[in-house]
Amino acid sequence: MALDTLRKGAAKTVGLILVGLLVVSFAVWGIADIFTGYGQQTLIRVGDTEISAQDYARAQQEVLRSMSQQAGRSLSLQEARAAGLDTRVLERLIGGAAVDTHAKRLGLGISDDALLAQITKDPAFQDGAGNFSPLAFQAALRNIGMTEAGYLYSLREQNLRRQLLVTVGEVANSPRALIDALNQFNEERRILKYVLVPKSAAEEVSAPTEEDLKTYYDNHHAKFTQPEYRKVGLIAVTPETVKDQLNITEDDLKAAYEAKQDTLGEPERRHVQQIALPDIEAAKKAHEKITSGTDFVEMAKELGLTETDIDLGTLSRKDLADPTIAEEAFKLEKDAVSEPIEGKLGGVVLIRVTEIEPGKIPSFEEAKEDLEKGILKDRASGAIFDMHDKVEDELAAGSTLEEAAGKLKLDYQVIDQVDREGRKPDGSTVTLPAQKDLLNGVFATDAGIENDPIDARDDGVIWYEVLGVTPEQLKPFDQVRDEAEKGWRADETRNQVAKLAQKFVSQLSSGSKTLEDVAKELDTEVLPTTALKRDDITVNVLPPAVSQAFALPQGGFGSAASGVDEGRIVFQVDEIVEPPAVDERAISQLKSRIGLLLSEDTIAEYFSALESRYGVSVNQQALAKLVGSSEEP
Repeated sequence: MALDTLRKGAAKTVGLILVGLLVVSFAVWGIADIFTGYGQQTLIRVGDTEISAQDYARAQQEVLRSMSQQAGRSLSLQEARAAGLDTRVLERLIGGAAVDTHAKRLGLGISDDALLAQITKDPAFQDGAGNFSPLAFQAALRNIGMTEAGYLYSLREQNLRRQLLVTVGEVANSPRALIDALNQFNEERRILKYVLVPKSAAEEVSAPTEEDLKTYYDNHHAKFTQPEYRKVGLIAVTPETVKDQLNITEDDLKAAYEAKQDTLGEPERRHVQQIALPDIEAAKKAHEKITSGTDFVEMAKELGLTETDIDLGTLSRKDLADPTIAEEAFKLEKDAVSEPIEGKLGGVVLIRVTEIEPGKIPSFEEAKEDLEKGILKDRASGAIFDMHDKVEDELAAGSTLEEAAGKLKLDYQVIDQVDREGRKPDGSTVTLPAQKDLLNGVFATDAGIENDPIDARDDGVIWYEVLGVTPEQLKPFDQVRDEAEKGWRADETRNQVAKLAQKFVSQLSSGSKTLEDVAKELDTEVLPTTALKRDDITVNVLPPAVSQAFALPQGGFGSAASGVDEGRIVFQVDEIVEPPAVDERAISQLKSRIGLLLSEDTIAEYFSALESRYGVSVNQQALAKLVGSSEEP
C-alpha cells in the first residue's frame, strides 16, 4: 500500500469505512458491462438477488434524507440529483445486494427474537424509565417515513451486512516495520538551499511563425473553448420583495437600537497579559514583588514562564472565558497590574493591560440601515411563505413563470448568458440570490423543464427556468490569435528557463560550479528553507520541488518551477533531518490507522470477488425511467 495513501487516510474511522462500503463505488463493479437488457419487473440483479423499482424508491428516500442531513436543510430532488443522488442510490443497492447474496449462499440469518431484543434495547425507543415504549417506536418510524415491517426488513439487512463486513474486515496487528516506514515517510524532513532563476535570465524568445501559433492552438483547445452558457429566467421572493407588507416603523428601529446597543459597532479591545499562579498566597507574593519594582514580564520569567506564555493577545470582553477575569481586565488602567484574581473557572491570576483600543458604538442614524435589515429578516418569513403559496398556485393553474410574476407583481429577471461560475461572456460576473445553489440547479436541468424552487433560507425562495442553452464551443483561431501568441511565448520562455536551470544542475552535479557561483552569475543570493516535510511548501519552493527533494540524496541538486512568472529555482538538499523515534502512544495510533486502511483494502477485494462470482446486471430502460422522473420520491 502506498505510504501517501496511508497518510491521507489516517483520519478514517471504522464506522465511516463500514458505512462507505455499503455504498460501493462503480470503480469496484465496473460500469462498462453491467448495463444490459433485462426484464421489466426487476431493476437490478446481483446473482439471484433482485432489486425492484420499489426498492430503488425506498433507497432513494433514505439517501435523500441522509444528504439533507449532511447539508443541514431539506434538499429538493433536483438539488440532490445535481449532487449525485442517483449514483449513490445505485451504488448502495448494488453493494448491499452483493453482500445479501453472499449471506444467502452462506445460510446466514437473523432471528425475529434477536431483532426484537435489539429494538427493545435501543435507547431511541425507550421511555424516561428506560423501558421499551411502543409509542416512541411508532413516533420514530413516522419521523423516518417507514412502516414497522419495512424497519424490520431494513434492520435485518443491516445486521447481516454488518456481520459479514466486520468479519471480512478484521485484520491482524500492523507489523512494526510498516509503522516505522510510515513514521519515516511522515516525519522525515529536508532542508534545502536554492537560487532563483528569473525568466529574464533566459535567452529572448524569437517571434513565432504562423505554424507555431496554430500548433499551440491545436494542442491547447481547452484554453480557447468558450464554456456552456445558459439563458435563465427567475423569480426571487426575498425579504426585500415583501418589505412593503411588513410596515417597519421608526419606533421599531429605535426599539431595536436600544435593545441591541451593546452589540452594535466595535467593542472595546484590550491587550492582556496574564500570569497564572497555583494559589492565592503565591499570587500575593508575586503581586508584592511587582509593586516593589519587579517588571511583570520578569516576574513571569522567574516563575518559569515565557513572554509568549503570558500573552493572551488583544481581546474584547466576551473573548475572555472567565467573567470575573474579564470584569477586572476591563477596569484596569493601561499598564496597571491587577490584584490577585480568583476566577469563577478556578485558578488565581495576575493580569496587566498594555494597550487599550476604544470601542465605537454607532449612532442611531449610522445603525439604522443594518437594524432595518435585521428586523426585515426576522419578520419576512411569514410573508415569504404566503407568497410562495401564491406562486405555486399560479404555476399549478398553468401559468408560466413569467405570467405568474406579472399577476403577482413580482420581478421576473432574465439573465441572457451565464456560465457555471456565474460569469458572462465578457468576463463580468452576475450577482444572484443563493447563487451557488441556483447555478447548480440551472446546470442540472434543461430548457422546458419545470424545476423545484430553491429554498435560499434567509434569502427567501427562488423559482427558475432555463430558457436556452449555448453549448461550449471552440473559438476560431483568428479570433484568439493574440491570446495564442501570448500563451506560446509564455511556454517558450518557460522552456528556455528550464534549459538554463538544467544546465546549472548539470554543472553543480559535476562539481564545476557551486550554488554560490550560480547566485553570483545571476546577481542574486543563495536562500535557505526551513526543515520541510513531504507535504510542506514555502515561498518559491512548491510541491514539485519538495517531491524532487525527497527523491534526492543529501547534497543532490534539482530544479523546479518557482511559481513566480515563468521562473524556476535551482536547489540542493542541504540536510536530511531524520524523524524522532515513535513513542508508544503514537505507535498505538498508527497501528489503529493502518489497521483501518488494511481493513478497507480487504473489504474492497471482497466486493470485487463478489462481483466476479455473482455478476451484476441493470435494466437500463427501467433505470432511465426512474432517474428521468421529475417527481419527488
